[in-house]
Amino acid sequence: MKEQAKTEKEMREVKDPWPKELEELNEYIKSLVEREHDYGTCCYTMSLAAAATFNYMASQLGVSGFQASCADLDFLRRTRLMRGPFIILKLEDALYPQYDLSGELEEFLHSEDNQKWLHDEAAKLLDHAQGGHPNVISHWKRLANGNS
Repeated sequence: MKEQAKTEKEMREVKDPWPKELEELNEYIKSLVEREHDYGTCCYTMSLAAAATFNYMASQLGVSGFQASCADLDFLRRTRLMRGPFIILKLEDALYPQYDLSGELEEFLHSEDNQKWLHDEAAKLLDHAQGGHPNVISHWKRLANGNS
């Protein structure tokens, strides 16, 4: 199994690989690593290799859709260094009237758990705030006092 896409555009549009055997996965990753790269193709080489590995592991472990969703969100959390709760909003959902992106964001921001997280984190930051910008310090104080 080798990746045939040559350009950045082709790599962006290629379907996710689903290697069934470890040898296929290794061959696929090797084909990505050994190809000629430019600034843009490096990004897609990394994401295609990660997707191939993710899909291989999912098929080997026989995970459910829920387990796969947890795993990919955990991967995103780790690679983006997100310490706290996060949300993913898809702009394509705004194409349909049953979705309320603004409402989803409001609900996320004002949920009891997330308000507690903001309160606790702001309080920690205030404990060590030295020389911070007055606007930032004021914002942390508002959050630590439970006012978002």
